[in-house]
Amino acid sequence: MDTTTGRSGVGVARPPAGPDNPELRAATAALDSLEKSFSRARASLDSEALSLRDANRLDTAYIAKYASFEHRRAAAVDVRTARDRARRVRDSLAAKAPRSPAAKH
Repeated sequence: MDTTTGRSGVGVARPPAGPDNPELRAATAALDSLEKSFSRARASLDSEALSLRDANRLDTAYIAKYASFEHRRAAAVDVRTARDRARRVRDSLAAKAPRSPAAKH
């Protein structure tokens, strides 16, 4: 589970990814996809963690459920790592992108 954000999540301001910067547009699309995947995984894991918390740990079915949970948790960690990497790439591209005339003040 992601312990870096609260339950409400985080709002992320996106730099404009206009048609003049396809690399930035692609990086933003990849980041959006990873954020959605991680959000879905996190919501599912949070819900399942609550049910596991209240489950009978002596029940043999608990072992299988917990192993499955841990497998999906590890996969979610990988998605979070990829999301964070994609965010750094996108932010780097956005910093290098020329500002549009409307954005300059």
